[in-house]
Amino acid sequence: MLRLEDSEKTSGLHKTATTTKAIRYWKWGFIGATAIFLWLQFSCSSYYGDVNSTEVDYAKLFLDALDINLALVWSEYYTSETHLAGTNYGFVEWTKNKFEEYGLKAEIDTYEMLMSYPEDHSLKLSNSKDGLVYEHSLKEDALKKDPTSQGDDLIPTFLGYAANGNVTAQYVYANYGTREDFAHLHKEGVDIKGKIVIVRYGKIFRGLKVKFAQDSGAIGVLIYTDPGDDFGITPKNGYKQYPNGPARQESSVQRGSVQFLGGENLAPGDPTTPGYPSKPGVPRKNPYTSIGQIPVLPISYREVKPILEGLNGHGKKPNKNDWVGELDGVKYFTGPNEDLTLNLYNKQTYNITELWNVYGEIKGELDNEVIIIGNHRDAWIKGGAGDPNSGSAVLIELARAFGQMKALGYKFKRTIILQSFDGEEYGLLGSTEQGEYFANKYKRKVIAYYNVDVAVAGKNLKLGASPTLYKVLKDTAKLFQYPGSNYTLYDHFVDKSNGYISNLGSGSDYTVYLDHLGISSADIGFVPGKDDPIYHYHSNYDSFYWMKTFADPDFIFHNLAAKFLGLVALKTSEEAVLPLTVTDYATTLSGYFTKAILNVPDSWLDRIVTKSKAWKSFVTHDEEDLKFLSEAASNNYQPKNDYPFPELVKGKTRMCPHSHSGYSLTNKDSVNLTFKDLIEKTKKELKLMADRTDIFDTKSKELQAKWENRQSIGWWEKVRLIYAILFHNRNLKYFERSFLFHKGLDSRPWYKHIVFAPGRYTGYAGQTLPGLVEAIEDEDFDKAVYWLGIITKAFKRASEGLDRRITI
Repeated sequence: MLRLEDSEKTSGLHKTATTTKAIRYWKWGFIGATAIFLWLQFSCSSYYGDVNSTEVDYAKLFLDALDINLALVWSEYYTSETHLAGTNYGFVEWTKNKFEEYGLKAEIDTYEMLMSYPEDHSLKLSNSKDGLVYEHSLKEDALKKDPTSQGDDLIPTFLGYAANGNVTAQYVYANYGTREDFAHLHKEGVDIKGKIVIVRYGKIFRGLKVKFAQDSGAIGVLIYTDPGDDFGITPKNGYKQYPNGPARQESSVQRGSVQFLGGENLAPGDPTTPGYPSKPGVPRKNPYTSIGQIPVLPISYREVKPILEGLNGHGKKPNKNDWVGELDGVKYFTGPNEDLTLNLYNKQTYNITELWNVYGEIKGELDNEVIIIGNHRDAWIKGGAGDPNSGSAVLIELARAFGQMKALGYKFKRTIILQSFDGEEYGLLGSTEQGEYFANKYKRKVIAYYNVDVAVAGKNLKLGASPTLYKVLKDTAKLFQYPGSNYTLYDHFVDKSNGYISNLGSGSDYTVYLDHLGISSADIGFVPGKDDPIYHYHSNYDSFYWMKTFADPDFIFHNLAAKFLGLVALKTSEEAVLPLTVTDYATTLSGYFTKAILNVPDSWLDRIVTKSKAWKSFVTHDEEDLKFLSEAASNNYQPKNDYPFPELVKGKTRMCPHSHSGYSLTNKDSVNLTFKDLIEKTKKELKLMADRTDIFDTKSKELQAKWENRQSIGWWEKVRLIYAILFHNRNLKYFERSFLFHKGLDSRPWYKHIVFAPGRYTGYAGQTLPGLVEAIEDEDFDKAVYWLGIITKAFKRASEGLDRRITI
């Protein structure tokens, strides 16, 4: 029997146990709360530094490091030896060693790609009566003043990926070799089939000149540079030729690639691995959809002169001013001259070759937010002082400056990676293959890609960029004084180009980042103006001597390029709120859309779109598109709906076993929408996106202001502020990805971006809203309806992405 005292004792024990348990719970609760507090503090600290610390002036640290200008040293080194793509491993190791010397984590990334290298070539002009008239040297003059133009290690004049062949035929002149130029020849009755075609550089990418000639039945091509495209800086106007003056050297030859970059059914990168990386052991495809099957040679204007003189009075006389250049004695007739033939011989070695990218990384506190700065290292010639080694010199200067900041104890907020690509000249090989290889990682982590190719070939700043980067580029340009003046770099930029930032098409290493991966990108460099010395692009005379004598004698603009590009990258890296803006995007998009619909045929406006074949795209839920965007942006990305105009559909989502996507909606029977109605609805969606971008950019300013004044608020408010900024930045980072379409453009599926792509018939120059614009150009009503739906989905996705936020 339990005694009373035992009962009391037991009761006391129970009370004691209860109290002990409460204490234990309180203790663990306190420990847990403390742990959460410390974790939040640590998390905040690791994400944005010590919340109670004062900001370090990163701009001053960086610019102080570049007070010493070593760009001349790096330029002289990179231009001292030949470095054609896939050759000169010494430059690869040197670049890696420099990255490591300056404290970056460096690595070499190897790919195996199809390459062509020159072996032999010749060109002969013959007359049916007298036989051989002229045998062309196909060489550039060795100049006593320019050491780079001399020696046994020079690379011959050739065009990468030009087909092997030995052909003899009459020849015709086809102006710039554009699609319109060949159409004009056909209209004029000039027979191209079986002929060799002579075209001049300009207007479009050289590879498409070859493609259009081949498609027209030509059996060979010659490409030359006409002095008429030198803005009057010619001997005819009293200017001396290089090296004695600023005019083009008459023997200069522009080398380059004739891969069909940017054309229909084509993509950049290794032509044997379209759409996937060229790592060892991958399956390879027939490259001849991307490269030509007729021999091609580049030639100087001095050596093309007797060829074109032979056409005077033969064929059709040009009735268009833009067909006439400025070669003395040449009247620019189309030909052919039945008495004259050319023998064109080209022999190259084709093989699978190793190419090497070099990466240097400075780890930031935010390892899931990355800024990449890229330049290519390969050149067509021994020199390449402008292209690409002015950019290579800038890249090493950035490594030096960032490394000095790191050595002084500065902790970078976000990771910065410097990338030195191989094989850009042949068709953006190194950048494209690594972009495909690291696609998933880059789409998750990369905030922006900054490209520097020709950093300096003149004294005028040229910018091309995604609209999200307009503001940071302009704001940074306002911080620098233009050399030798009392005004800013931005003022000079506005004076020379009206402040115009071009859209990006293709032609350099930003292509894979923007057009394929949806990463905001910019291309930065100083270019010649109309009165500046002629830049000998891809010629032996793009040399250290030319750079030191004519373009940038004191390497001041190299230094300015490094400071400007580096500070742009640091602003992107170090500012708490990413300095990307979306209002400029909406404004620019509105302009693009307005321009696109100006060309809509009047007959389309009242046509009923619900009866078109493309209407199905409006009422089909595309799970594949949602999955693609989820992978491109974030694992939990889900738009509210994936229908361009949800108000036009009725009923509930239902399973449809015959639907490719598995889901479908039925369109309202009473709706008879016209094409004009769809245009108006798309405009409204664009207007809604524009309104949200205004709100979003205002929020960016507010968050940045709160961060700069965070010392006046409590730690918990700081925690909330940090997580609001993280969420806001996440939406900014993925904003550009909203404009990706998983199927890509109709004839070019590698190009996923629906706003920016290279033009089908230009190769380099950018086309905006290409799907819609090309449908209108092709007079394809159904395709235009289809693309209106796709771009409206993108506008809705972008709007919804901006509407997701944390309120503080």
